[in-house]
Amino acid sequence: MKLKIIFFLVLFPILSYAQTKYYNFNAYEGENYIFTMNQSNDLSLNSQRFIGSLLVDDNSLKWKKIGYHTVQALFDLYVGQALTHEEGHRSVLSELGIHSIDEPFPDKQGVSKVTGVSDATLKNLRDTDLPNYIRLHNGGLESDYGYLKKLDADFNFNEESYNVMYWDYVIRKVGVGQYFFSLLSPGNFGIKEQDTPELKRDIVGHDIYGMIRHLHRPTMEFYRYTEWDNLTAEEKAYGKRMGMMSLLNILNPNIFRIDGFNLANDIKANFSVNYSLAPFGDFTEQNAYLTIKDKYKINPYFRQYFNKSYTFLAGGINLHNYAFNDDKFLLNSSFDFWQQPKNQEFRSNIAEFGLGLKSELGIRFSSWNSGAKSAYFNIGASYKMNGFIPEAPSLREDFRIHLGLIVSVKD
Repeated sequence: MKLKIIFFLVLFPILSYAQTKYYNFNAYEGENYIFTMNQSNDLSLNSQRFIGSLLVDDNSLKWKKIGYHTVQALFDLYVGQALTHEEGHRSVLSELGIHSIDEPFPDKQGVSKVTGVSDATLKNLRDTDLPNYIRLHNGGLESDYGYLKKLDADFNFNEESYNVMYWDYVIRKVGVGQYFFSLLSPGNFGIKEQDTPELKRDIVGHDIYGMIRHLHRPTMEFYRYTEWDNLTAEEKAYGKRMGMMSLLNILNPNIFRIDGFNLANDIKANFSVNYSLAPFGDFTEQNAYLTIKDKYKINPYFRQYFNKSYTFLAGGINLHNYAFNDDKFLLNSSFDFWQQPKNQEFRSNIAEFGLGLKSELGIRFSSWNSGAKSAYFNIGASYKMNGFIPEAPSLREDFRIHLGLIVSVKD
């Protein structure tokens, strides 16, 4: 009997909480270029969520759900994931003041890309700012990581339904997995630089192959497209290790449509384990998602950064969509702290400490349908020390103002 009670309290998914959906549209993040990585992910994710909620819900007929899910999967396979992935690359260049062109629609070889950058510009970036050059390679997968973590929060905090976004989530998980699995079943892609005019070439080619080569040999002869056969035995071993580490991304209940577990009467919890890339190597991350009294939504995390041979510890906590004063105000805040290798170096064992703070306050200016729908003007600020925070635009010390709009819908 006692075991049955424990099973019910700890392992049985919660399905009873009322659902309030929040759609965050960031209009300005302190830069004069269009769309940071965070903005691109929020715009893509929340637009798809908003449109999807108008088309299907839990009570929709089966044929309608199948049709919607089919269209969603085809959209993501063709251009949806490529759009935010390539925007991740493009945003790194834009932050550095380097113009580029996002081309998410696949070319005749089936390749989505970012173009418009000369070899001389890329070589100068590599020679003068290696961490940002490595981040340029990683930007697409960094964007994928950020998008999926936002969707994890939406599922785990009961702000989105699997009926609306599950297949977007799965397709993107598979897409990220395929990229990393190319390190476990490697091969050459056969795309030659000389086949394409310089300004029409993708900026980096295979993201991870190029990252690995330039981390290990940053001063070697410059060329864009790294093939598996261009890597040394040491570099191939490093790549296979990354491929194995990426299997950690499977450790996530949302893949199995489990959005939380009862810990107590008023506490719902979930977790995820993530793996992704950093400007000096890679990182693993363990997240907890706690919903207390269907009001306080908290996401503490621990992270381990890795360069060539050393580990650096990090962590933080996020307060997610806290509504107060009769839902007139909406608060989102985060605190991040870290140790990272000095100067973002691949081989350094010297740790530098850093922290970041971000807080945004939504102020309700409109409410309709008897309070079921509301709109908030969102204003906030962020500050970070030198260092890497996923989706944060700069690797340098950085302060910026955030402005946007949040729409909430109560089901």
